[in-house]
Amino acid sequence: MHHRRRFARSIALAVGAILIGTLASCSSSDDQPSPSAETIDYSFAGYSAQIPADPQRVVVIDSRTSLEFALLADYPIVALDYDESSHLASKVPADAGHLGGNLSKEDVLSYNPDLILISVGWYESYKSQNLTFEDIAPVLVIQDGSSPDKETESLGGPLGFMGEQLALLGKTAAASAAQARYEAALATARDDVGSVAQTKTIAFVSLIEDKFFVFNTPNNLTVDVASSLGYTILSNDAITAAQSAAIGGYSAEFGWENADVLADADVVVAQNLDSWPGNPAWDRVPAVVAGNVAPLDYDDKVGFALTYTDFLNKLADTTRNLP
Repeated sequence: MHHRRRFARSIALAVGAILIGTLASCSSSDDQPSPSAETIDYSFAGYSAQIPADPQRVVVIDSRTSLEFALLADYPIVALDYDESSHLASKVPADAGHLGGNLSKEDVLSYNPDLILISVGWYESYKSQNLTFEDIAPVLVIQDGSSPDKETESLGGPLGFMGEQLALLGKTAAASAAQARYEAALATARDDVGSVAQTKTIAFVSLIEDKFFVFNTPNNLTVDVASSLGYTILSNDAITAAQSAAIGGYSAEFGWENADVLADADVVVAQNLDSWPGNPAWDRVPAVVAGNVAPLDYDDKVGFALTYTDFLNKLADTTRNLP
């Protein structure tokens, strides 16, 4: 596994990029900004902001990547959007406000934040709707590292992006600790079920009424965890061609007449498994016939070390029950 080597390299690069406030000198500790610093000039992957070095009232606008990042950074969260079924829910402060749907500036402003966290996907989505938040408080845009491009891969994917971004805040110890906990869980899972995983091919899909998507790019969190556990990730000419034709190359889209692209999968992990209407072609997929199907939770699709560990534990349980 190469996460630790890539993570160490990314931390070294990121620390050199920290500029704290207007001070000419840097802190002697990698782990904390200078005590006298008031702001951090944060810049990563095309997004920049001058943010408080020690925020007191943080609003988290999306329920996955930026929430996990805020928890890893130990930020004082006063309001957030989250799903109570998420593995992150138990870590949310009990007194934090809950942002609902149809978010407005007034909702965010009512919590008087001094820092706002949001994932890049939601940031761009709200921006396209002319909804921005910089006039309320500094906005920290969090990148999840799941893009299938070579630049993202060179930075270490989601775990590398976690380390890079936390380092820019002077929180390398938090990143290292989270990484270490995941790697310890991975070592335990390998000892437990790795020998089974090594004999199996796994597919990750998202089920839609009239079509399905296959995910197998290296920077995908679920793919990364499965391959690290020992699984072979399903790939064939049809999937490769469909990915090449897709915008961004993140997933391969198929109609149900092409369900045979899943024929070689021993295990299928599927999003929307409990909410879609079903399809006879799906029922004929060999892994489905064998009962080797597991649900993929929305909250496990993207994230950092906490989500890596949560999905790893679920995948280990699935593997343990395979014939």
